[in-house]
Amino acid sequence: MTPPYRKIVPVISLLVLLLVSGCGYQQFKTDLFAAFEHESQVGPAAIAWDGKNLVLGCSNQIQFARDIVTEPFYVFSKDTLLNGGSYTSGRFPGPQRRLMDICGMAWEGECCGEGFLWIADAKNDQILKIKPNREFVLSIKSPVKSPNGIAFDGKSLWLISQYSMKIVQFNPELEAIENVYFSPIKRPSGLTWDCEGYIWVVGMDECRNNEKRCVTSRLLRMDTSNGRFTHEVKLPPMIERPSSVALGDGYFWVGDYNLNRVFKIPFKKRKMKEIDLKPDDFQ
Repeated sequence: MTPPYRKIVPVISLLVLLLVSGCGYQQFKTDLFAAFEHESQVGPAAIAWDGKNLVLGCSNQIQFARDIVTEPFYVFSKDTLLNGGSYTSGRFPGPQRRLMDICGMAWEGECCGEGFLWIADAKNDQILKIKPNREFVLSIKSPVKSPNGIAFDGKSLWLISQYSMKIVQFNPELEAIENVYFSPIKRPSGLTWDCEGYIWVVGMDECRNNEKRCVTSRLLRMDTSNGRFTHEVKLPPMIERPSSVALGDGYFWVGDYNLNRVFKIPFKKRKMKEIDLKPDDFQ
């Protein structure tokens, strides 16, 4: 007869495995983009950092996320309300057009609301610039079809499209394209600027095996002076569909469209993997 403790040990081991499997990957669940609110929208499609807070966007909704508390992601977190972290939310005080699809955002200006928010509107192929005081400053035609990622480097906008692998540098004052580079990521979905001359691109690649619907999430750094990709950051393996990225407070904030969560990944250069992908390698 099997001793009782031998029946208990496998159960305990399984519980320990479940807990340990999520250690180190901090994240929080958003409360604005629930499936019952938007049947076709699941998670944050756009993220920006205003110097103090995260700004989250999806469909025609924008929300500040203040006082963020993250928690580890465990294997049982996906289909439960557990380990969702917390934050203080607030609707962005500016107006949002009803017929729009926010698929990218970038902040310009001073910290904590004193500036402008750039928005990539994929539905109308528009680039919008708004103030926090309910004023639309600018509305211009996007240089790429269905823009789903945007970054601002202090002068130029950087844009990607869900229909191509192009990364476009765009002058919003002249409404002119300045440079066009290509992404080695097959399905780029988000951009962010690191203030050091580099753009970070997040998205998905097809896996190397033959499994159906197999994708790999990637986050790569591009040198804006020549279009060369120089570094890669390993993303948490549980991320299913990275849809947006922002840099702020010493962390990458990566939105997962499927999980409706935002993952917090330390910005540590010593943990970045060096790569050397020249434009000619993947055009």
